[in-house]
Amino acid sequence: MMLDFDASPYGAYVWPAFAITALVFAGMIAASLAHARRWRARTETLRRTAEAAEAARRSAPTEAPAP
Repeated sequence: MMLDFDASPYGAYVWPAFAITALVFAGMIAASLAHARRWRARTETLRRTAEAAEAARRSAPTEAPAP
């Protein structure tokens, strides 16, 4: 199968449009991955904080009831 990349008189418009589209998609993917990394880091921080609070609550001495 032979691919024909000749866009004739429209090539000056078609190829830059393809290039711009590819750059925009790459930027969107990069931004999405960066946001996912930040979200995951924040989730792990919150999870560790919750686990530490739970451990502190469990190890705290319980108060004796007042007579």
